[in-house]
Amino acid sequence: MEMIKVKGLKKSFGDLQILRDINLSVQKGDVIAILGPSGSGKSTFLRSLIDLEEADGGSIYIEGEPLCEDGKYIPKKQRQKLLFKMGMVFQHFNLFPHMTVLDNLILAPCLHKQGTKEELTAQANDMLKRVGLNDKGNKMPSTLSGGQKQRVAIARALMRKPDILLFDEPTSALDPELTGEVLNVIKKLAEEKMTMLIVTHEIGFAKEAANKVMFIDGGYVIAFGTPEEVIQNSDNERIQNFFAKLDTK
Repeated sequence: MEMIKVKGLKKSFGDLQILRDINLSVQKGDVIAILGPSGSGKSTFLRSLIDLEEADGGSIYIEGEPLCEDGKYIPKKQRQKLLFKMGMVFQHFNLFPHMTVLDNLILAPCLHKQGTKEELTAQANDMLKRVGLNDKGNKMPSTLSGGQKQRVAIARALMRKPDILLFDEPTSALDPELTGEVLNVIKKLAEEKMTMLIVTHEIGFAKEAANKVMFIDGGYVIAFGTPEEVIQNSDNERIQNFFAKLDTK
């Protein structure tokens, strides 16, 4: 089943064109690592998928339904229903500091009347267990490590019961020793066949957990294939230079 289809996506900020012609097909269960140099459009692309940035042109389909076609978006109310199929995890956790971990998880579902507080609290506890934080529900975010905060953010995204998870550099704000615990959670989700798109600089993780790699440069997808095809055996000089600088080979 095709979960996401993108055709000719374009996005500019003033005179600066970030996305020039992005095309992509995401199948159910795909784990796609999105790689490329800084400023290449990776995060802008991800944010466009979940309507945090409005595209200037092109089409986005979520599970066969259009979010936008030829740059024209469906009405806001219809967008919200469609976007609920996706969850997103950001670089900087975005937890409410004055609320407990559990309250952070149940806030949005309570506002959207997705269940009683008791039902949502039980669900939140299940999600915390899923990310290895079953004893942290009553803690305040300030008492958690960066890795724990990011795992809470993943649990919060899972509260929506999404079909697709988007990650925007989920480990970039973490110390190296905390990166592993977050990547392990993502690997576990990959094993559970969760469809995921992950903007990352963790090349080793991309090789290990992703089944496909999308390399963006200059607003174009210049390579798409298996990690072996893109990271290790690409004949594209731009890609070879990028990975050579990272000493990944």
